[in-house]
Amino acid sequence: MKILPASLFMLASLHPLVGQEAAPKWDVEIPVRITDGTPAPVAEKQLPIEFTILSSRTKRVEVSESPEMPDLPAIEGTINVTIQKVADPGLPDPPPPLPALPPDDPAVIARLAELRESYHGTELVFLSASFYPTEGRTLLRIYPNGRVDKEISAWSNLNFNHFSGWSTYRVKDGVDGSLHDCGLLMGIGNMESDKMRRFAAKAGRQYEGPVIPEMADLAVSGPAFVVIEGDKDSPAMDTLEQLHDLYRKEGVKMEAASIAREKAYAARKAYLLANPPKPADVTVRVWKRTPAAVQPKQKGEAQ
Repeated sequence: MKILPASLFMLASLHPLVGQEAAPKWDVEIPVRITDGTPAPVAEKQLPIEFTILSSRTKRVEVSESPEMPDLPAIEGTINVTIQKVADPGLPDPPPPLPALPPDDPAVIARLAELRESYHGTELVFLSASFYPTEGRTLLRIYPNGRVDKEISAWSNLNFNHFSGWSTYRVKDGVDGSLHDCGLLMGIGNMESDKMRRFAAKAGRQYEGPVIPEMADLAVSGPAFVVIEGDKDSPAMDTLEQLHDLYRKEGVKMEAASIAREKAYAARKAYLLANPPKPADVTVRVWKRTPAAVQPKQKGEAQ
């Protein structure tokens, strides 16, 4: 069903309540760190295990591995694959499974009550975004909980590439202060209009670009959108507004993180091109495990 276009900058022009400022519907934020291309801290290396080698066999193998980045050449070369038979190193046994607790156990009841009190709840947001860099606009399709019949389509003046680097945003209700998290499941593509126009011309076809409704630029009016199709009562409308409210609050940080990720990606790619990685040798160690002591069965388990 078609609905009339709407946008945040249009909504913002509505008259406020007389004598008081209208209470905000919600407060939206990103509760986690946004990935900015900084390498993750290196995990502490474990002490090496001392193996007693009983026998060893090595074979030379030609391998071809997938590159670290999709637009780099494959990692190819000849490696040593070594199979070693070793004595049992005496590694500790894994801990036994916890005993099953009945649902009426006081500890279970208390833990469930604690979880109900502290768990905010998480909703899934299904979003398809097509960003047009030349036009500076993104075509959005939002499916509330995956329901196609409640889909909303809208144009936005935001670059939705900036909505990467994190997976969850938090919404605080403006009335009762309740919290819930939204998991953003976004698929995004960058639609290069100039390239598509040149490709179409080479093929003897005329490129028909998207029909984008008029809206003010981000630098002029802030985050804004225009709905072009969908149900005005769909919960996707709330999602659409929340994402733009989120950018209004966190947009500077989101954009900076996105630029930093692009720079880190380019630097890493340049390094890999200048220093092509080689496939590493592989060593496989096998041993006959000494049987562990038989664990006594828990009460109530089948004999």
